[in-house]
Amino acid sequence: MATTFDPAQAAFESAIRDFKEGLDDERLYKTILESKSIDDVYDATDKLQEEQAKNGHLRHLSKIEPYLRNLQEYAASIEVFIQVKPDIMALIWGPIKLLLQWASALKTSFDAIINTIAEIGTLLPEFTRVVRIFGNNKQMNDVLALFFKDIIEFYAIALRFFKLPRWKYLFESLWPRHREKIKLIMNLIEGHVRLMRNEVQLEHIQREHEARLRQLEHFEMTEKANVRGEYERIKTGISPKSFDGTFYRLSGQTYEGTGKWLLEDAAFARWIDISDSSSRVLWLQGIPGAGKTFLSSTVAAKTQKLGRTAFAFLSHTLSSSTTAISVIHSIIFQLVSDDQNLQTVICESSRETLKRDIGNATDLLSRILACAGPSYIIIDGLDEIGEFERGRLMGYIISISKTCDESKFLISSRPESDISAKLTNEAIVIRIDRRNTGSIQAFVNQWVQQWFLDREFLLETRDEILGHLSPLASKSKVKLIMVGMFLYAKVILSSIEYMDDVTEICNELIVLPESLDDAYHRILERVNTPEHPSLKEKARKILGWMTCSPKPLTIQEIQQALTIVPNDKEGSAKVIGNLPLIKICGPIVEVVDDYVQFVHFTAKEYISSPRIKGSIGIAEATLGLAMRCVTYLFQPHHDPNLTDEEIHDNLLDGAYVLHNYATNTWFELVKNYVDLNKSQTPPSGLVDVLETFLRERYNGRFKKPEDDTGRQNLATFENAQPELQLLLVQTSQFRHICFASEHRIQRGAPWIDFDPTTTSDMSVRLHGGIDRLVLDALGSDKDYYYTKIRRWYGRRPFKCRFLHCPDHRHGFETTQQRRSHEKNHDRPWKCSVPGCQYAEGGFLSRKMRDTHLDYFHQSREEQTLYYSKPTPDEIEPLVFDLVKADKVDAVKMLLPSFRELPYKTQEQITSIAAFSGSTAMIDLLMDLTVRVRHGRSTDPYFLEFECARSAIRGSNVEVLEFIFERQFINSDNMARIFPAVVASESIQVRGWWDKYVDTCLKKGQRRASQYASFACLNAKVISSTSLNPSREQFLLDHWEKADISDFGSHILGRALVAVASTTRSIRLAAYLIRQGADIEYGHPTPLQAAAKVSTAQGAGLMKFLLLHGANPEVSTPTSSITDEVGVKGISQWLNMTWDELVEHTAKERDRVKTEANVIILD
Repeated sequence: MATTFDPAQAAFESAIRDFKEGLDDERLYKTILESKSIDDVYDATDKLQEEQAKNGHLRHLSKIEPYLRNLQEYAASIEVFIQVKPDIMALIWGPIKLLLQWASALKTSFDAIINTIAEIGTLLPEFTRVVRIFGNNKQMNDVLALFFKDIIEFYAIALRFFKLPRWKYLFESLWPRHREKIKLIMNLIEGHVRLMRNEVQLEHIQREHEARLRQLEHFEMTEKANVRGEYERIKTGISPKSFDGTFYRLSGQTYEGTGKWLLEDAAFARWIDISDSSSRVLWLQGIPGAGKTFLSSTVAAKTQKLGRTAFAFLSHTLSSSTTAISVIHSIIFQLVSDDQNLQTVICESSRETLKRDIGNATDLLSRILACAGPSYIIIDGLDEIGEFERGRLMGYIISISKTCDESKFLISSRPESDISAKLTNEAIVIRIDRRNTGSIQAFVNQWVQQWFLDREFLLETRDEILGHLSPLASKSKVKLIMVGMFLYAKVILSSIEYMDDVTEICNELIVLPESLDDAYHRILERVNTPEHPSLKEKARKILGWMTCSPKPLTIQEIQQALTIVPNDKEGSAKVIGNLPLIKICGPIVEVVDDYVQFVHFTAKEYISSPRIKGSIGIAEATLGLAMRCVTYLFQPHHDPNLTDEEIHDNLLDGAYVLHNYATNTWFELVKNYVDLNKSQTPPSGLVDVLETFLRERYNGRFKKPEDDTGRQNLATFENAQPELQLLLVQTSQFRHICFASEHRIQRGAPWIDFDPTTTSDMSVRLHGGIDRLVLDALGSDKDYYYTKIRRWYGRRPFKCRFLHCPDHRHGFETTQQRRSHEKNHDRPWKCSVPGCQYAEGGFLSRKMRDTHLDYFHQSREEQTLYYSKPTPDEIEPLVFDLVKADKVDAVKMLLPSFRELPYKTQEQITSIAAFSGSTAMIDLLMDLTVRVRHGRSTDPYFLEFECARSAIRGSNVEVLEFIFERQFINSDNMARIFPAVVASESIQVRGWWDKYVDTCLKKGQRRASQYASFACLNAKVISSTSLNPSREQFLLDHWEKADISDFGSHILGRALVAVASTTRSIRLAAYLIRQGADIEYGHPTPLQAAAKVSTAQGAGLMKFLLLHGANPEVSTPTSSITDEVGVKGISQWLNMTWDELVEHTAKERDRVKTEANVIILD
């Protein structure tokens, strides 16, 4: 039987966790814990008095006596009400001792801290008297907890200040700002004192609140919030792979008409029909590159409209880390993502068993499918993971398919023998590479049309190129049938995409490759015989590293790795410019979400095959990458003695781009090379860099782990280099320690000393450095730092600080996203039995805690929480804290006073609840908050609009769904929140929006969806895309779905003006023009609007508009377009004057008109 959750006890523990995290210094925290009582403080003050007397600078320590006396009474009081742990007492006394010692170094600082402490001392009540009067009132727990939070918050503010490296020199200028923060804490303390002194007057009201403490009407909402929180923590603990990004990318790259044949196939129709039980498993079978992945994404888009859909797009890039259980985890969490009841099933399971036991995970998947209704599971690329793992996965899928009546499974792969053996008799088989010729034809046609449009080829040039392209699509359709590959066509077309010389293009197309291998051979030949010899070495390095790397490299990491010379101790690893990856390596590589990968696993197989002349040697590439990673780590930028200012400068210069990859991969690369190299003697170059690494980066605080678990011996080094053998053994143990437990990156963390090198300590400093760069900057500096950080460290520079988490490598785009993620690593459900190891470590969910208590502990004490009604002045800070912590029951008891708060305050509190709270909290507050629009007439939906926008910023989809389900939002507000949806870049938020609009269309609510779409053409929405490709694609998808061509040329023309006035995106402008936008609409016209600024983007849009017929003579009654700054400065962007541009575009328009009837690839 589970104990009742005690919010007061939890408040103390939560305050301790927040203090420790904010301190971010494990050693300092341990120092604070050494002080256990007031006697330690008095000992410290006595020593200070003695030292000051010797120096003749005796100051008035007696001023803090009231503070210490009242604090002693407080410590005695909480022992009456709370199950006090040593940490609580240590945090009462330890910080004050440290502050006095640190501040004594400077007279002004010492006086300032003494005076501040004295002021707080006068505010604290006489706790002994209060306890005597209200000793039986259990609400006192909560009030005492509030005092504790305020006291240690004061300590935290002061400690953060005195931890600054040069606080002595900056005291006069910086302390006043910290003093203002402390004043806020003092105001809170005053409010809590008034709350305690009013207690007697509220005694009768207290009884009424106690009687209503556990009202049933709110139980359901509170439980829903608890389940959601537990679910998110379990999900974070398991870290299931998400394929949403892959699906979104594939959907955007799919050409119109491709895959139509499959959707019309009779066998496919039987499979997609849930009622047809004869065909539960469908196998899309085909040769490599036949388009299986794109067809799988097409099917997923179709099935999402019919039932629950989960998909896994497996890839050779992550084949080593993809297991059967990881695929099942992904499917499970996709299926339950939007269903509270199914999430409860997850919460009732054991996280540890679910994470490690595939049988348990499969049973859970079966239970979920049994109650989920019509469901479709799509697994693409089964052949791209290991044979053992895919065998296990097929076995479990086939087993589940026989018991789950409303579930269908699609698998796509090559016809490998082991897969054929299991699927031939269990699945419907559709062989796609004999039936996709029409789809390949459609792909080629549309690709070439877009290419011609982008490159603006002359008419005669297009005719010449088309003549050479005809064999690809018409002359030899037999070739396409024989090859049967989208990939073949894609490689051929990609090989000419960036060529600038027409002769070069035609030479490439005169004789087409006979097979995919022939196409790869051409590319490899070009790599090995480049125009500039230096490009050969660079290309072979990149391709080799992509082949041998145990985890994908980002383009930024490859760029920095290329600058490193093995064993160059003084190297700077400085990157000069962007890497033209496709130009160097050819069309067999691509960049997806900053990561570099092969376009297909067959490309990797070909270039690394020993039978191919000029192929890439994996062992040689592994050695080269390993030596560069190790060299990088002992270069000057990783010197452990660097100051914070030097690290700050290095971060801005991009010196640490490779750090995350190098620190996490160098050992694995060395081990892989040893396994590949059959020789017992390691090469001298590798020995040299390892010896330098050991010498330069040995950790003087290294502690040998007591447990030998994870120890790996690399016998190659054992005889000749025993010290290197020891380094590698210790590193293997350290890596095991890091990934076996939930260690967090923070200064002074004990795990750092288990690293035999100083690289972990540097990791901690770099994480903190990036955060400080962005979080401490103001105004234009913040934008500058954000730009620099993203330039060097990619789109996701903010890494999860838990070492075992996959997002420690992948990262997040914003600190808010990381913060939302990291809170789910917390284990808030503690064992209530003193001395139990889980009293500190805790559990992810209440179910886990209760199971533990029932199994290991016989009895538990139940506690009840009571609340009273404070005054409006006292309630404001209290409610802000409780709402942020999502304490629904606590807030509910304070509702009578909440109603008395100013309406602006009510709106702020409700908005905070929408940002990160539960539906239980928002349901509680929304009906009570005053709906008065600032300075205007009452707007019945104003609050809901503000809450919806706040929920979008916080990616709180649960609250968004709640607001819309209650039909609070009308079509007007739908349009008003769309800019926030576009700007959020949250997959969850965008998925919710698409789902909502689709629901409106299904229900026939065409007016609401059209109204939203109409308003989504305005300047505010368009501006929110900010030239971000992901945002633009989302907006374009929405326009496509709404069929904006129906809105008329004037409406679309107005949108075109908005584009020209804000982002000046050619991509958005092109779409609007294709849909019929009036290119001469408005005053200013789109051309005039684009000419208002002198930028590269504006110049490009002006050229685009002129090419599409914009009038270059447009003017206003007072000025001509030639007076605009963009026109005057256009030559610096396009290398031609305005008149030359007008003449050039006019000629090009004439050519386009003459070829209007030309049918491309007839």
